[in-house]
Amino acid sequence: MKPLVSVVTVTYNCINANRQDTLAQCIESVRSQSYDNIEHIIIDGASSDGTLDFLKSFEGLRIYSEPDSGVFDAFNKGILRASGKYIVFMNSDDYFSENNAVEISVSALENSGSDFSYGDTWLLHEDNPKKSGMRRPMIYKSFTKMPFCHQSMFCKTDVLKDIGMFDKENKIASDYEVYLKLLLGGYKGIRVNACVACFRCGGISGDRIKFIEEYCRVLKKSLDKFCSLSFSEAYDMVQYSSLPLPLIFKLSKYLNGKDKFIFLAVQFRHFIFQCRARKGQKMLKLFGFYFIKPEPLISLS
Repeated sequence: MKPLVSVVTVTYNCINANRQDTLAQCIESVRSQSYDNIEHIIIDGASSDGTLDFLKSFEGLRIYSEPDSGVFDAFNKGILRASGKYIVFMNSDDYFSENNAVEISVSALENSGSDFSYGDTWLLHEDNPKKSGMRRPMIYKSFTKMPFCHQSMFCKTDVLKDIGMFDKENKIASDYEVYLKLLLGGYKGIRVNACVACFRCGGISGDRIKFIEEYCRVLKKSLDKFCSLSFSEAYDMVQYSSLPLPLIFKLSKYLNGKDKFIFLAVQFRHFIFQCRARKGQKMLKLFGFYFIKPEPLISLS
């Protein structure tokens, strides 16, 4: 028998936000999946604008409506109510990009015995379609940013419970903190070579200042057992992908193959540039090294 998959969608006053059409698109993308053992759980934050009546017009949804303290608190409520072996979080204005997305992801998990999977995500900029494009996983950037969109990640439900679920105090980066717990905790992930989801860009995660501040806090907390990071070091990691030297080799062991090689190459390039910035050019020239300043590898615009 195929394992049950729980899809969790968080809603709150979608009618007032004029998002009923995107919510319907999300629901229909779940209903149209070729995989036939799915439960769709709606965690509503006590909407008062008719969103609940709208949701009840769709058959087969498991709807729970009560106040929450934010999206990650709602995610945790979804985890606790999920019956599936695997779980995925699909925001109310996002959707599965293909009708076999669940089937491909579950097949990869079952065949490999992995704890979580991740794939490509189409980034949709409705206000500027020219900016839309595919975001592919960049695991070598795992220690400076979320390397893929959480909408493309399927995870064993019990594993999320084991690692403590999401930190509801965060507003942006709890998905990144969960990923770091999985990676540093030795859980096995697998890449799905397919576009799994479509993500509508915008919202609070597009706020650059809040993004940097919260990512810095998450990195300091997650990497504390390896090295006591200052805020400026965490900032350099988020903004420039530049890690403190003591962390580079400690963390590289959590990456494999090409991702590990690229990670070390990028950090070596940053180290050389830092030597230049500290007026170490003379020492480098003795060995015949000539480098130009690298461009920042993360754009937060």
